[in-house]
Amino acid sequence: MIRVMVVDDHPIVLSGLSALVRSDDALDLVAAARTVTEALAVATEPAVALLDLNLPDGDGITLGATLKQRWPALRVVVFTMHADEQFVVRSLGAGLDGYLLKDSDPDDVLAAIHAAARGSMVIGRGAQAAVVAAASAAPAPGPGALAALNSRDLEILELLASGLSTSQVAARLFLAPKTIRNRVSEMLTKLDVATREEAIAQFRGLRWGS
Repeated sequence: MIRVMVVDDHPIVLSGLSALVRSDDALDLVAAARTVTEALAVATEPAVALLDLNLPDGDGITLGATLKQRWPALRVVVFTMHADEQFVVRSLGAGLDGYLLKDSDPDDVLAAIHAAARGSMVIGRGAQAAVVAAASAAPAPGPGALAALNSRDLEILELLASGLSTSQVAARLFLAPKTIRNRVSEMLTKLDVATREEAIAQFRGLRWGS
């Protein structure tokens, strides 16, 4: 069973999302919270958390980062009505694992939960354009950027660029998913970018001139 936490300050949305999670026999709703305070009081570790962006006592991005510090294996997906590029980039830059819009079909929401639990990055249809725009707007890397990456960095980036998830890359290289996530974070610093998507875009440009 995949343990799921949902956080949203709108009662109707929270109720509907909770009911959707309960409708899937493979999912176990372990917490439904309306505020940051309520979410931080949850004692049962979830596998996946769906967090609203705007909460009465904080925001979902900061909450997600805090929860991931407490539970490193937790997968956090922002679930919001906002498709703004700045929010998508902030979420991914904070190390969260996905961005899903509230106008998504119920089946897509359930599929996103399962995909996140498997270690995949989840970007909903409405948010994909923001990721592409952010990557396109990133400054062109200089010739020395690639030199900052070692052979293992390049191997990981090449696998990610081919479409593999973090878990799939970890399995291919016989490493723990946490190790891959840590290496990716280090690469973001080396390449001076905020998200994995930007790093992949720079890698493709440097390696293949695309």
